[in-house]
Amino acid sequence: MGVILEAQNLHLSFRGVKALNGVSFRVEEGAFYAVIGPNGAGKTTLLNVLSGVYEPERGEVAFLGQNLKGKSPQERARMGLGRTFQGLELFRGMSVLENVKLGAELALPTYPMGLPRAEREWALRAWAEEVLDYLHLAPYRHLPAGMLPYGLQKRVEVARALAGRPKLLLLDEPMAGLALEEKQDLARFLLDARLEWGVTLLWVEHDLRAVLELSDRVLVLSYGEVLYEGPPEGVQEDPRVVEAYLGQA
Repeated sequence: MGVILEAQNLHLSFRGVKALNGVSFRVEEGAFYAVIGPNGAGKTTLLNVLSGVYEPERGEVAFLGQNLKGKSPQERARMGLGRTFQGLELFRGMSVLENVKLGAELALPTYPMGLPRAEREWALRAWAEEVLDYLHLAPYRHLPAGMLPYGLQKRVEVARALAGRPKLLLLDEPMAGLALEEKQDLARFLLDARLEWGVTLLWVEHDLRAVLELSDRVLVLSYGEVLYEGPPEGVQEDPRVVEAYLGQA
């Protein structure tokens, strides 16, 4: 498989503080790639650069071989670069189905142009319903998203991102605040999406056990710099990682 995402020498500062300092890595197509590190390491900043929220001061990001410089988050999403966020970004007063349909709108270019409005609406709803079924959310489709328990709201956010048919999905702490059973369910859904829908996954996660069990490769950041990049089994063997990350835990 080829490289789906490549970051080269990314630099970004905020008021003189280096948030990213020469970060480089590449993600193979089909991978489950993890980014970890202590608080303030630059993990969310990195996702913001990859998704177009921030432009790096130096360095570049290539997705599917195309330089992303100057492309907005919306343009990147339509190219197949999906994103979830640390905090819930759902429209709480809208139904679960309506939230997921908003994600499906990103997949519109895959439908034939010129479809009558009613047929386009049917196609969007059918795909959104399929995603809801896939993540076992169908029983809640007509409920306002804000009424669901926190764990289900996190799953709805993942469903909305998957409805955009991403080739690469960036996940920012998707397991934060979840109970063990909810984490296991979410892991299963993500692994299934990777296998059956061909979605490459890049996630920021604090649950180190989940990272080591699920990920193919791990990038460890500390103060905006790369401490380690490689297979998960090497994380616990690198003394710099143990000091900066495992030691804190």
